[in-house]
Amino acid sequence: MLLTGGRVVTMDPKRRILDADVVVRDGRIEAVGRTGGRADGRTVIDCAGLVILPGLVQAHIHLCQTLFRGLADDLALEVWLAKRIWPLEAAHT
Repeated sequence: MLLTGGRVVTMDPKRRILDADVVVRDGRIEAVGRTGGRADGRTVIDCAGLVILPGLVQAHIHLCQTLFRGLADDLALEVWLAKRIWPLEAAHT
């Protein structure tokens, strides 16, 4: 896959931000730089005006808050968590 024309936030030691293309092969970043838009048979995604954040993984979820949505909506957040959500989470198997 070729991501073209985006602003790339690198994870290199200098934390550079580049206007560049990103080549992805087999789910891994293979190259960052200017490709001149050459796809070489790859899927091309135009990322003009977008930011590309390589390697960002979302591993934080609130499943229990989703399951218990609508319970005690009239409470302040801290009270809702302490009195309703946390006890329900503790009882959830």
